[in-house]
Amino acid sequence: MRNTIVKVWNGEAEYIRRALHIPLFLLSRIYRICLKVRQYLYDRGRLTTEGVTVPVISVGNITLGGTGKTPVVEKISTMLKEAGFHPAIATRGYKRKRKGTFPVDPKRDTAEDVGDEALMLAQKTQVPVLVGSNRAAAIEMGMKEFPIDLVVLDDGFQLRNIEKNIEILVLNGSKASHGLFPLGPYREPLERIRDADIILVNKGDLDADMKGYAGKIPQYKMRYKPAYLYSMKFKGMAHYKLLKGKKVLAFSGLGDNRSFFNLLKELGAHVIHKISYPDHYAYTEKEIKRIGSYKDIELIVTTEKDGIKMAAMEVPDNLFYLAVTVQIQKEEELFKLIQNKLKREICQKESLYSIRH
Repeated sequence: MRNTIVKVWNGEAEYIRRALHIPLFLLSRIYRICLKVRQYLYDRGRLTTEGVTVPVISVGNITLGGTGKTPVVEKISTMLKEAGFHPAIATRGYKRKRKGTFPVDPKRDTAEDVGDEALMLAQKTQVPVLVGSNRAAAIEMGMKEFPIDLVVLDDGFQLRNIEKNIEILVLNGSKASHGLFPLGPYREPLERIRDADIILVNKGDLDADMKGYAGKIPQYKMRYKPAYLYSMKFKGMAHYKLLKGKKVLAFSGLGDNRSFFNLLKELGAHVIHKISYPDHYAYTEKEIKRIGSYKDIELIVTTEKDGIKMAAMEVPDNLFYLAVTVQIQKEEELFKLIQNKLKREICQKESLYSIRH
């Protein structure tokens, strides 16, 4: 059912869209009412926002996956670390099996236990990754164990129960529908774009509606840049140019699988087979064995987020994952903007702390 709805959002199944329009429209209206009720409760103080003693940078989106926010979290956390800060990342740990609130151990934990994105962020950034449903509690826990002076909040735009100092919103410039869930992929109405401090634009340009709400908010374009291929079987890196001219089977479980397949084509791969799975899909060894049985291809390629879930599996000799980085337009300007906002927030927090104590 989920794949059918995604096809409707992407404009790939017009006859299904017409058949489902009325029920999806009604459900979308109910969802909008729920969002308004929640906002009313926060405005009236019935629901409260928790503050923490370090600045919080939120990275999020207004759609259901597929905008590239997790690579942005990685990028910003790494930049802050290199600049001398001591950042941590706070995340929900989507689809994790381990309960409670805890820091990720990048050497011992598995994607199944802590969530694929949480483990990948811990391994790639080497900063503390704090997992918990209550992000404020996760941050407070982390501050007792690590010398944290700021936190990057993964997928934080929808969170109203934690105080945030900088809102970074990642938007897609190429969405077929602006409908609110489940009529479209948006989990927030477009007018919420106004609440962002910084906007990163992925996959094209903002359309007229988005531009209207974005106004004069600082905007920066971003794109995925290939980093390297990694052999899952032999635990070694290879140049991504290895893809050029090769017959490839590509599979992934992302919010936007098409962007991954398109990237492989841009790198010169002949993508013979494309297999799409739902976001955060839990693979089995049986499935990987079936994928490895194709005889008309030279390489099997997946994403790093998918590959991390197969670390303990028996995999085909020709299975690689493609690691990517995010390239941001005017990166130095963006980072200077973030630093200046951070300095103001740190000064304000220190002043408030001295007043209270």
